[in-house]
Amino acid sequence: MGNVKKKTLIFVGPLPPPILGESIALQSLYEAEKLHEIFDVKKMNLSRKDFENPGGLAMDKLFFDSIKLAYTAFLSVFNKNAILYISISQTKMGLIRDCLFIRFAKVSNRNRVVAHLHGNNLGGTIDATSGRLRKFIENTLKKVDVGIVLGGKLAPNFKNLVKRIEVVSNGIPEHFIRKNEINFNRKKERLSILYLSNLMAEKGYVELIHAVVGLIKEGLDLELNLVGAIQSENEFQEVKRFIDKNGMADRIIYHGTKRGEEKKRFFLEADMMALPTKYKVEGQPMSIIEGMAAGLPIISSDRGIIAELIEDCGILVEPAVADIKQAIRRLAVNEDERKLLGKISREIYEEYYTEDKYTDSLIAIFNEFDNQEAPISVNSLG
Repeated sequence: MGNVKKKTLIFVGPLPPPILGESIALQSLYEAEKLHEIFDVKKMNLSRKDFENPGGLAMDKLFFDSIKLAYTAFLSVFNKNAILYISISQTKMGLIRDCLFIRFAKVSNRNRVVAHLHGNNLGGTIDATSGRLRKFIENTLKKVDVGIVLGGKLAPNFKNLVKRIEVVSNGIPEHFIRKNEINFNRKKERLSILYLSNLMAEKGYVELIHAVVGLIKEGLDLELNLVGAIQSENEFQEVKRFIDKNGMADRIIYHGTKRGEEKKRFFLEADMMALPTKYKVEGQPMSIIEGMAAGLPIISSDRGIIAELIEDCGILVEPAVADIKQAIRRLAVNEDERKLLGKISREIYEEYYTEDKYTDSLIAIFNEFDNQEAPISVNSLG
């Protein structure tokens, strides 16, 4: 048994750094022991982490990506049953590059391609192209054996070009926050709201700050902790002036980016999580899954597949100050509902969104290619 040659899995996509939902998800799959036990994994890291000179970025990136494309072609020629697993890009240039990876992998008709979409902008990128370029992209996607989306609502991104679509939700490790670390019965006078995401206007943090300031002035004892990277310093300074002008610097606090135990502490000390995003291409925010693992009720908006993610454990809002205020007030004054939604959050996480469930689902798809005609799995949409 030990002498059986492993099937080659060509693993293409960005790994951390930078720390993004896509790169975190890819890293958890790549580090899964089971993956390496079954497959001979050939990694093609498309991250830009090695490049610090913005002026030389494009040429350096092109050079190294070209080497990886050539290596993919080599592997595809000499491994007739290889699997290309690619986290498909949602930018025009990245998509063109990824189409080349797919074409090179299909040098042998016996090779398989799995294209994983970690977002909600592939369809928009395709629509933004025309003529021969669009034809090239469409004809390439028709060569994909399985397309993977984070939720059924995101399947139209593949434009009916991929015959088989599978749903595989993101997942995070159960050891990130263990159930026995959560205290659902702690008593606190001041309620803590956690915002954990990049600080960019499209994620709704400005409206959230205005909502919290308004509620504190109306008498609610609240604090808001902001954790994440600042995307626009000018925008952030304007928001900070608003906070200072209203005397809220001790109630609304920016903590920068946090990882590991520091990030975990913010989740465990929070009473609720808010991400009132209006980001047009939102997919399935990893931070919300982390909040669910921490047993937090979630306040968010109907973008991407957030609605199905928090259907039973949170409150959907329009990313507007009035709606956000109403949702926070509801959870702040109703302790029983707040605790109940938090407990449901943790239960849903354990059932659907652990890292093991995520990696096992992907490996199961890869394993199906042992048969010449891969069967349709229970999560298939087509």
